[in-house]
Amino acid sequence: MAQQSFMEKYVAAGTTAVSNLLLHHYHEIGMTTAELMVYIELRSYIDRGQGDPAVSQIARHLGTTEDQVYDLINQMIKDHLMVQKMVKSTDGKESMEYNFAPLLHKLQRLIEQQTTTTHQQQTKNQRQELFATLETEFGRLLNPIEMSLVNDWLDQDHYDIEIIKLALRETVLNGKYNFKYMDRILSNWARQNLKTPQAVKVAMKQFDEQHHYSSGNTQHGVQPSGQKIPIFKLNNTDSNNS
Repeated sequence: MAQQSFMEKYVAAGTTAVSNLLLHHYHEIGMTTAELMVYIELRSYIDRGQGDPAVSQIARHLGTTEDQVYDLINQMIKDHLMVQKMVKSTDGKESMEYNFAPLLHKLQRLIEQQTTTTHQQQTKNQRQELFATLETEFGRLLNPIEMSLVNDWLDQDHYDIEIIKLALRETVLNGKYNFKYMDRILSNWARQNLKTPQAVKVAMKQFDEQHHYSSGNTQHGVQPSGQKIPIFKLNNTDSNNS
């Protein structure tokens, strides 16, 4: 039989997949580099159907002693990074296997916590940016009542920040500079079920086109049929008080 080439041996040995999440965060879940190497060694056997590999082999591969490997395994069990479970094969024989479900649960909790923290920080930054934008456009600091109203838009009404910015744009373009005017715009959009910036922009475009068409027909002596309702309906009292 011809001797196997290096590449044939390389392919025949197989590969062991390790998630980049684990490689990048193992220290954060309380895992040492030595424990990570033991995990990779154990994983290489488990992936090939050997749930309880010989510690002597692992020690030889890592260039250390069996006692040190046992110490690392026991520490990982103590730190809830792995467990040893008794499993029964199809022929009824029982054997001990290593299981790393606790490690994955720890990693999952870490990533979820980091995601939540990142989202909370982004939300905080967006809120601060919104207040800064409002103060810039209004040319003054907001008073406590106005700040409370903006917080209600975000926390109680759950208006999208970009929708609030669109309402601010309409307020500025109409020269109102009045939070009551903005609130009326936002309430009207909510009644029309315009819950995304894209939906608001489409409705505004349709209103502008409709208004332009109506104005053009009026100039040529053609009266528009039916009543044209603007995208935000403000009664005369609100407009006069703005």
